[in-house]
Amino acid sequence: MHIGTGLLDLSILIPLWIIVLLYGTISLIKLKKTVKNEQIAIISVITAMVFTLQMLNFPILAGTSGHLLGFLLMAIFFSPSTAFIMISVILLIQALMFGDGGLLALGANIFNMGIATLPGYFTYWIIREKTAKSKSDNQDIEKSNETKWLLISVFVGAYVSIITASLCCGIEIGISDNFDYGIRLTIPAMLGYHALIGIGEGLITMVIVGFFAKYAPEYIPPKGKLPIWS
Repeated sequence: MHIGTGLLDLSILIPLWIIVLLYGTISLIKLKKTVKNEQIAIISVITAMVFTLQMLNFPILAGTSGHLLGFLLMAIFFSPSTAFIMISVILLIQALMFGDGGLLALGANIFNMGIATLPGYFTYWIIREKTAKSKSDNQDIEKSNETKWLLISVFVGAYVSIITASLCCGIEIGISDNFDYGIRLTIPAMLGYHALIGIGEGLITMVIVGFFAKYAPEYIPPKGKLPIWS
């Protein structure tokens, strides 16, 4: 859902840039305090993977595109604030090297994909934290139950993140003076495409998280230790 240059007017761009810069400053402070040196390698790998997934996009409205996000995937492994920095780096590289989203609209794109996606993470957090543990004495059954709810929370959270991000994008374009049509066109167009993209986002995120849950569970924070934001 990259927004191109010239699609949003300054009355929308400036407030979004302010929010992004403030949130980014706080996130950087959190990043320095929480991220350990040994995590840098896996952060780089996940960032590169999401960067690649985001390059598979297609046009929706004039100057916008639809694609997978990957925010929840990054937030699950690290935290929402770390995922914000990671998505910001991805979007900056895409804008500078590939012209995918304009530099002036970079603040709006970071807001939509790094902040408006937070309800998706909170949905994931609530489902994981509030689902009851299996009371079976069989450890295999308990593990299976945990994995089931992990994957459910991942799919629902990823889907919600796509919907909230595309909704914000549709609103921003619809109320912009630079776009000839209003939210009656932009919101249905963005939500319509991304309602389908969200299914793919959920499934891909489930597969990746499921792989790590089976072969490298130490990378996925357990219930009771999930970061709410930091």
